[in-house]
Amino acid sequence: QLERMIAEVGSAAAAEPGPATCLPPPQCRVRFPLRRCLHLALLYPPRGDMFLGELTWPEFKELDRSKLVGVYPIAAFEQHGPHLPFLTDTIETTEIVRRLDERIPDQVVCLPTQWLGYSYHHTRFAGSMTATSETHINLIAETVGCLLDAGLDKVLIVNGHGGNKPDLTVALQKIKEKYPHSRVIGASWWEVAGEQIAAIREAGPLGWGHAGEMETSVMLAIRPDLVHTDKLRKDGRAPASEYSGKTMQYRRMDEVTDCGVFGDATYGTADKGERMMQAVIDCYVEVVSDMQSNRLYA
Repeated sequence: QLERMIAEVGSAAAAEPGPATCLPPPQCRVRFPLRRCLHLALLYPPRGDMFLGELTWPEFKELDRSKLVGVYPIAAFEQHGPHLPFLTDTIETTEIVRRLDERIPDQVVCLPTQWLGYSYHHTRFAGSMTATSETHINLIAETVGCLLDAGLDKVLIVNGHGGNKPDLTVALQKIKEKYPHSRVIGASWWEVAGEQIAAIREAGPLGWGHAGEMETSVMLAIRPDLVHTDKLRKDGRAPASEYSGKTMQYRRMDEVTDCGVFGDATYGTADKGERMMQAVIDCYVEVVSDMQSNRLYA
């Protein structure tokens, strides 16, 4: 999969002048184009049948939009411990949407992944980026509004970051207020396939959280080159009170973890990650089907 992504953009990147062709050491001549290819492949996934950003406006105008579900992936740019990159959520969500388009290209039209999410709780770990809640809510609502105004009356928001959920809920309310007849669904990938993922997990109820078993497994399956396997560890502290699950509070990650991991990354494997991804895609295919048949609406 990675080789295919590199091949799609490699010729263009290799042809560009700059450090890739000017630096004499062989390791520089190889490493720079590879990293450039990976960067371009993330921003522009391998050409799909229905990625909106790759269509022209006349092509989009000719589509029968009544038969399509607009897919809007949202993620984050935040720390994922010492072993996973800042763009983990974005990489995972982009791959999910790519595979969804691959499975049902005649039923969806997909946007690029929105990489800026709500991540204030991670900002004590240097390099993490966040939007304010107000900005994030408006970004979601206005992006979906553009799809609705363009004639896509069914939109699926694929969420790849737990911290986005409160803003997503408010955004869905705002969208319904402005577009009363719209049919917009939000679904976080680890929840839409929750039962299937639970059957695969092995690290226990607290082992699969942020940058833990689940995300480490998925990244080992789709981008193993970005996983620092020598730095996998267990981290995270849960309140001892029996009322912790019955009350609400907002906690930063530095308050409940030492290194930004809430779970047990040592349980991560590529095999589990691939099985999780397959389950997620299967469930999203069913979600789209239920949207198309109106089974998700009362």
